Amino acid sequence: MESTLTNGPTTSEPDHAGLKFGPVWMMPGISPLNVYTLLYIAFFTIASSVFLSATQPYLFNTVLNIPIDIQGSLSGRLVLFNELVVIVLIGPLGLLADKIGRRPIYAAGYVFLFIGYMLYPTAESVPELTLYRMVFAIGVACNTAMIATVQADYPQNAWRGKLLGLCGLLQGIGVVIVLGVSRSLPGWFVDSGMDQIAAGRFAFWTFAVICLINAVIVRLGLKGGVPSVKAEKEPLRTILSRGVKAGRNPRIALSYVAAFVSRGDLTVVSTFFSLWLVQAGIANGYTAEEALEKGLLFFIIVQAIAVLWAPFAGLIIDRFDRVTALSIAMGIAAVGYLSLGFIGDPTQPIMYGAAVILGMGEINAVLAAQALIGQEAPKDYRGAVVGVFGFFGAIGILLAASIGGYLFDAWMPAGPFVLMGAANATLLVIAVCVRILAKPPIPNATTEEKN
Repeated sequence: MESTLTNGPTTSEPDHAGLKFGPVWMMPGISPLNVYTLLYIAFFTIASSVFLSATQPYLFNTVLNIPIDIQGSLSGRLVLFNELVVIVLIGPLGLLADKIGRRPIYAAGYVFLFIGYMLYPTAESVPELTLYRMVFAIGVACNTAMIATVQADYPQNAWRGKLLGLCGLLQGIGVVIVLGVSRSLPGWFVDSGMDQIAAGRFAFWTFAVICLINAVIVRLGLKGGVPSVKAEKEPLRTILSRGVKAGRNPRIALSYVAAFVSRGDLTVVSTFFSLWLVQAGIANGYTAEEALEKGLLFFIIVQAIAVLWAPFAGLIIDRFDRVTALSIAMGIAAVGYLSLGFIGDPTQPIMYGAAVILGMGEINAVLAAQALIGQEAPKDYRGAVVGVFGFFGAIGILLAASIGGYLFDAWMPAGPFVLMGAANATLLVIAVCVRILAKPPIPNATTEEKN
C-alpha cells in the first residue's frame, strides 16, 4: 500500500502561509506562542515521569523499607499498573483529541500529575502506592498521547525531523536538569533538619507544584480548537477503525512496532537504571541520600548524551529515508543496551562508555519512531493513528517492565537492558526488510497536498 506521505529527504517548497520558526516551517495557523509553548512542555514532558522513577528508590529505602531483593519486581509491577491505565486511556485520548482538541487534554494531564505527586510519597503500603501510581498514570497517558500529536501537528512535513530534534534536545535538557535536582533534593531537605520521610515527601511535593504551573501554561499557550472539520464530524468508531487499518501501510506498521520497542527502551532506563545504581551505592556503604546522589550520576550522563545527540539524530532523520534512519537508530540502541550485560558493578569507570552509547541509542530510537509515524499518519485522523502508536508503546512498556522486573531480581540487574538490546536488534532486521521489500513512497513534492 502506498503512503500518502514522503519517506525520505524532501525538496518540496514550504507553504509560506505558515510561520517560519528558526529553520522550521510550521503549518498555517500555528502562532509563535503555540511553538514556544510546545518547546516549553517538551522540556517537561519526559522529565515529569523521570522524576518519579529516579526518586522512587529513595522512597523504597526510607519510607516503605522495601527489601532489596524484591525492589526490581516491585518497580516492574508499579510500571505494569501504570501502563494498564495508559493502555486503556491512550487510544480514546487520541480520538478525543481529534474531537475536542489537544489543549484541554494536555492541561488535564498535568493536573493528574500534580495529584499523583502529592499522594505518592504519602503511601504507607504497597497497595496504596499502587493506587497512587495509577492516578499518576492518567496524567502520563494524557501527556504521552498529546506530545506526539502536537509535534506531528505543528511542523510542515519536510521540517518535521528538525522540530523533533529540537524537542528531543529540550526533552533531554529537561531530564538532565530534573535529574540533577532530584539527586540532591532529598539531601537538601535532610540537611535543613527534616527526617528522611519528610525529605522524600517534600521532594515530590516540590515537583507537584511545577506540574500545576505547567497545566496553566499549556491551557493558555497551545493552539485551541480541533485539527480539522472532517475529524470533528466523524464518529469515534470510524476514526479508531482508520487508525487500526492504517497499519496496512508497512511503514505505519513498522512505526507501531518501533513504538513498542522504543517505549520499552525508555522504561528500562527510567525504571531500572536508577534502581540498579542506587542499590549499588547502598551496597558500597552509602546512605540513602548519598546513594541517590552518587548513583544517579551515570543516569545523568545517559541523558546528557541524549541531549547532545538529539540534533544529530534529527539531521539523520531528515537526511535519509526515514525507515533507513530507524534502522540506524535500532543498531545503535542494540549496541548500547546489550553492552550493559557485560557490566557487573555500575559504579566502575567502564560505565562511562556504556552510558554514552546508551544515551545515543535511547534518543535515536525514540525520535526515529516519532518521525516515521508523524510522516505517515494522515492529517485528518492523525490523532487516531498516533493513539494506536501510543497504544503499542504502552504495551511495550508493560512487557519491558514486567519481564524486566523479573530479570532484575531473578537473573541480574542488567537483565532488563539485555532484553531490550535483543528487541532493538530484532527491530533492526524488520526495518531492513521493510526498506527493501515495501513499495517506495510517492514523490516528496506531493506530501502536504495529499495529506
